[in-house]
Amino acid sequence: MAKKQLSLPGEIVKKSNALARARWSVDSVWEPRLVALLASKVKQDDEDFQTYEIPITELIDHSKKLASGKTYQELTKVVDHLMGRILTIHDSNGKGWTKYTVFSRCRYRHEDGILELRFDPDLKPHYLQLQKNFVKYSLMEFLLLPSIYSQRLFEYLKSWCSENEHIESINNLHEMLNTPKFIKENFKNFRIRVLEKAYNDITKHTNLRFKWEPIKQGRAVVAVRFIFPKKCALPEEHKTQDNAKEEQAYQQLRQKVLDNMYPEHPITGDTRLIDTVMKCWKEHGGSCSEDHQAEEVCKLCRKVHRHTRLQQASLI
Repeated sequence: MAKKQLSLPGEIVKKSNALARARWSVDSVWEPRLVALLASKVKQDDEDFQTYEIPITELIDHSKKLASGKTYQELTKVVDHLMGRILTIHDSNGKGWTKYTVFSRCRYRHEDGILELRFDPDLKPHYLQLQKNFVKYSLMEFLLLPSIYSQRLFEYLKSWCSENEHIESINNLHEMLNTPKFIKENFKNFRIRVLEKAYNDITKHTNLRFKWEPIKQGRAVVAVRFIFPKKCALPEEHKTQDNAKEEQAYQQLRQKVLDNMYPEHPITGDTRLIDTVMKCWKEHGGSCSEDHQAEEVCKLCRKVHRHTRLQQASLI
């Protein structure tokens, strides 16, 4: 069995907007999670898909069901379903479409608990060498989303959040989310079980912020307007400037830690420990309920967190 390996806080999923908006149906949250885990293995400079390896512990860590003693059977079911899934991307004119399969190959190595997976090669334009019109998000955030609806809406809204708002018809939302009949026929059910639940999940577990409101025609709700904060809708050049400022502030804080906060273990040329600390602190803010790293890393990370709270005016 593979050695336990937690997903790193900084792992990123990147895919085209078109793929984030694709139609597909799934039976459980584990299917999108496995796809996201695989997507996080794709490197920015990859020119072709590789056969990527995923220790099944990475999936089990986020699945009580898969850790229930029926790991192999449940894993086989998830993979079997994904091997047969169809992704449908509609043309911009709404008339044509292209259909894709998700994986071209999957192998499970029982001796070391490794899944070998490879994306269908036709998906390369949607994962590789992306320069524009793509979504990017934290794998860790996505793995925390507890429902299919929150997963789907999260990716879909991420693909639109560079706009001030996006309006989607109720019919398209039902098609995208594959909602059952009793939800389609009653907007109250759709509001409570889908929109409000997904909004709470996304707000709790991710950094995506939005508001939504129904659009009526007479007494019937015909569409939903999703509204995004101005910061989310900034032009790309403004985002670049903001990112540069954040990076500068981050480097200043890192230097303060090097200079002042770790005198009992002076750091000279080897800064790997502090870099690990700062990376984890940047993701979790030093307020984790449980340790994500080695004890010495978490101890210093919390020290950084206390320091930033005491000296907020001069830091980030």
